[in-house]
Parts: sequence; structure tokens; C-alpha cells
Amino acid sequence: MTGQWFAAAEAKNPVFFGDTTKRWSWVHVDDLADAYVRILDNPRAVDGETLVIADDLRITALDMQHAAVRAAGYTGDIALETAEAGGMMQRAADQDELVTSAKAHRLLGWRPRRIAFTDNPELHYRAWKSAQPAT
Repeated sequence: MTGQWFAAAEAKNPVFFGDTTKRWSWVHVDDLADAYVRILDNPRAVDGETLVIADDLRITALDMQHAAVRAAGYTGDIALETAEAGGMMQRAADQDELVTSAKAHRLLGWRPRRIAFTDNPELHYRAWKSAQPAT
């Protein structure tokens, strides 16, 4: 999602679809990888269990997008549209989608270690930018 927001900011066309107060759970890919390694190191600890891996922050999707577009150098407003205007995926995601990783904390000792996206969005933008194909 953040990559789409960065690209939209660079195109000077950021749009937010749906409820501006919706909140989603997030996880840094490195923290997710750490959880997988912990599972592989101790599969018996989670045998038959279903785990959710996410940080414990409750940042609104709009706040995340604001951080992303500012990190990409966009200073204008983000256009607001209905979820319907964004299509099926936007309609499906137009709600709070909050989860807890309490079971992963308990069974694996897993905790997110990466800083929150909003604490240093410029770092994430630079990483995204460096991964883009040269034009």
C-alpha cells in the first residue's frame, strides 16, 4: 500500500478512498520475517495454531498516507473519494481492520522491532525509491 501512495505522490495525484477514520494493522516486512524464522525454529510451539503478525499501533490509513506522500515530497492535498470510486478492493478495505498479535507474543516471544512507518517515512520512501526500475 505504501508503494502505491509513494507513486501517487510522485505523480502528483494522491487519492484516499473511503472512510477517513478507518484504521488498519501494519507490520514491517522484517518483523514479519522474524516471526516466520521463530516459527521455523520452534514449530512445536505453534503446531495447529493460527497466528496473526502485526504491530500494535492503531494508526489511521489516512495518517499513513499523509506520512507517505509528505515523505515523497508532495505538499498538496490528498483528494478524498468514496470507497465505491476506488473499486472492489477499496470497498472491501473500507473498514477498521485491526488484529492482535498477542498469541505470537505469548507462543513465540515475538515483538515488532522496526520503527513505525510514521516515525521515519522518509527512510521507507528512500528504500522504495531505490527499488524502482531506472527510467
